[in-house]
Amino acid sequence: MKKASELLTGIAVVFLGIALFGTGAYFLQEKMGFYTQSTQAEGIVIDIESRRHRSTTYYHPLISFESEDGNTYTFSSETGTSSGFDFNKGDKLMIRYIKEDPQMAKVDSFIELWGLPAALLVSGLLISLAGSYTCYNYFNKMKLRKELLKTGKLIQLPGRVESRKSKNKTEFVVVSEWLNPADSKMYTFTSDKISYDPASFLTDKLIDVWIDPMSPKNKHYVDISFLPEKG
Repeated sequence: MKKASELLTGIAVVFLGIALFGTGAYFLQEKMGFYTQSTQAEGIVIDIESRRHRSTTYYHPLISFESEDGNTYTFSSETGTSSGFDFNKGDKLMIRYIKEDPQMAKVDSFIELWGLPAALLVSGLLISLAGSYTCYNYFNKMKLRKELLKTGKLIQLPGRVESRKSKNKTEFVVVSEWLNPADSKMYTFTSDKISYDPASFLTDKLIDVWIDPMSPKNKHYVDISFLPEKG
């Protein structure tokens, strides 16, 4: 059942997001250092190199350029594509290189210069926000439950078990329905997710459901604390 595990998951996701964001910031600083110290030149594609990564072949242009010292250098682009027709021999590309060390060169494109740090920064931020929302949702849920135990209304209802697919596993919830005599509307209350089928523990049992009579749809708590923890 979801308890502190939800909070721990949220915290772990937040730290993962922070780690990705920090890595992105590191690479961004590195790329900015290269950009400010480098100079621009025109390069020409002299060959296409194929590299196998898992089940996909990527094609990287081999680029030749002449530096300010009059020497010719070649380098392979860090960025490859899965299509062998994106680059052709003889294509001209703008590149950047370090004057003091012309062998340190990159294609002057957003993907090659900023793609990796941008992807890490954005994914790190989004993952951190997702983890923060999970933590917020957990604390908000705990606060609501404490309030309902003090000021809410207790109703006892029959419960049924429903199974729900979540990624590669099946989880279960206890569902109860209640006809509100105040507005003649039927409300459905759903418990936290359970890792096993609790049907055998619901036989001839009424489920405690705490509600806010003014807002039962949004403020309710299905008490399944009577269920044993999975061993």
